[in-house]
Amino acid sequence: MNEEKRPAQQEKLTAGQAFVRSIRPAGCALFLVLAVLVTALCLTVGRDPIPGYQPPERASYENDLPVLAQVLREQVFPALPDYELTAEVTGDTVTVTVEQGNFAAARSAILRYFPEDLITFERG
Repeated sequence: MNEEKRPAQQEKLTAGQAFVRSIRPAGCALFLVLAVLVTALCLTVGRDPIPGYQPPERASYENDLPVLAQVLREQVFPALPDYELTAEVTGDTVTVTVEQGNFAAARSAILRYFPEDLITFERG
């Protein structure tokens, strides 16, 4: 009798197992290090739009909106040359109009230093 020998069946690997087996342990370590670095980068990103700027205390302009508008015009807008900005007191807030430049970036830069409830933003 001819007995045919069947090769031992190998278990089928899932996609994840095949990936890990193909990149070897050094690749796994590199992958984990990169994952940690990307996570750290994502949690710490955010450069200072106006390096070294310290805004006045909130109480100093909360009840005096013309002072807030003046601070914006004299100290903040010149430090943001990529945007054409204007500030006017309208009612109980200061309205900042972004005439030219990236609206979202300009809004974010200003709100980093000043409370959102005192400032409204408009596109020019």
